[in-house]
Amino acid sequence: MPVELPSAKPLRTSSSDGFLLGLESLMRRTGQGRHVATTVLECAGAPDLATIRRTADEVGRQYPILHARNARGGDWLAKWRTDEVSPAAVPVHVWHLPGVAAEGEEISSLNEWLALQLNSREIDIYSAGPNLVFHVVVNSPTRWTFVLVWSHSLLDAVGMTKFLQLLAGVSVPVTGAADEAPASPISQLYQQAKPMIEEMRRFPRWKIRSLHRKGTRPGESRFLLAKFGPEATAAIRAKMAQTAGELLLLPYFAACAARAVQSVIAARHPDEPVSILLTLPVQRQSDPAKRPLFCNHMSPYTVLLEPGELVDLKTSSKALYRKYADFMRRKLPAAMQALMRMMERCPSRFYNLPAFVYMRGEICSLFHSHTGEFLPGADSIFGSRIVNGYHVPSVSSPPGIGIFFSQHADCLTMTLSWKEGCLSPLELELLKQTLSEDLGAELPPP
Repeated sequence: MPVELPSAKPLRTSSSDGFLLGLESLMRRTGQGRHVATTVLECAGAPDLATIRRTADEVGRQYPILHARNARGGDWLAKWRTDEVSPAAVPVHVWHLPGVAAEGEEISSLNEWLALQLNSREIDIYSAGPNLVFHVVVNSPTRWTFVLVWSHSLLDAVGMTKFLQLLAGVSVPVTGAADEAPASPISQLYQQAKPMIEEMRRFPRWKIRSLHRKGTRPGESRFLLAKFGPEATAAIRAKMAQTAGELLLLPYFAACAARAVQSVIAARHPDEPVSILLTLPVQRQSDPAKRPLFCNHMSPYTVLLEPGELVDLKTSSKALYRKYADFMRRKLPAAMQALMRMMERCPSRFYNLPAFVYMRGEICSLFHSHTGEFLPGADSIFGSRIVNGYHVPSVSSPPGIGIFFSQHADCLTMTLSWKEGCLSPLELELLKQTLSEDLGAELPPP
């Protein structure tokens, strides 16, 4: 059935998008070239290619931002150059597994194919061309996979959820573009950002480390998927309820991720106390119905876990719950947003300067997010039942690793994403073992 899309005017970024674009800049400066994510929907049945191609055409022509390049203007603010775009469909590629990739390499599994997409160079927001691509992967006569490859400067996980709900025919409030807010003077932004700046000034003395190996150029993006079945997911949720409750899932899973990364850093530096600096997403408090589709819906939340707060999962969870509440009470999300708006005016080399000088080459210890239920309100897309869904994002180095969770139909999926050269095979096994012990379930084989 045709997908009805909301009307939209030509799009460009607003000042509220600075974090995504700054993150994109950081990714390019740290050897990745671009920040690409893949979103995977495993589906039952056979794909309706006619509907998928028709939808790709409608979406691409309705939203010119999907083909726009990004460039700075005279005000130093990065904007999408939609004025240069001719209407075009979102690209649709069809694959059959097992099969052969464009480079002639034989591909036997979905994970092998996903790795190729994660490291491809098809998307570059600084050049004309698609910023989002549809892939249809036919796994068997009764199974297929819908994969979206997209630039993280265009969408975040919340925006992607809204976009998928739109494609799935779920009624969600979606607006095309953000109204351009007048640029605030730097002096005003500095005063608003000052509480967050003061918060960050205490981080360097803890000698923050990540899995990034200084002096080595990171390699390609790698990932590992752990898809927990209903029984294992129930066991994980039961342990979580006994340990910290289920009021806020993000701090609990963030504690699991932090302790896993700490175990590897501690093994590398056994004579040092290891602190973990986490960058977590926080849902904005403004009315989500007023947030545009192609915009950052989350603000970064930076929190330090000291060595004494990482001794066990219960202690780490409680510390994160407490610091999360304190972060919100002191209204630090608004201060962080002001800091992002102040920094977005800077060219990338200056945007990244505080991270690489003030933080001694680190930005944080790891990336983490918990997106909760995957695609709520939708159990099918393009006429096919969704069997599972999850995100596989790439990460930069530093920090060199990201650990992400989501859930669909009572089944939890965890994605480990890292840069080649940041984890040895033994360190990967230590990371997996620590995660398994804290989660309370064996990691299923890939």
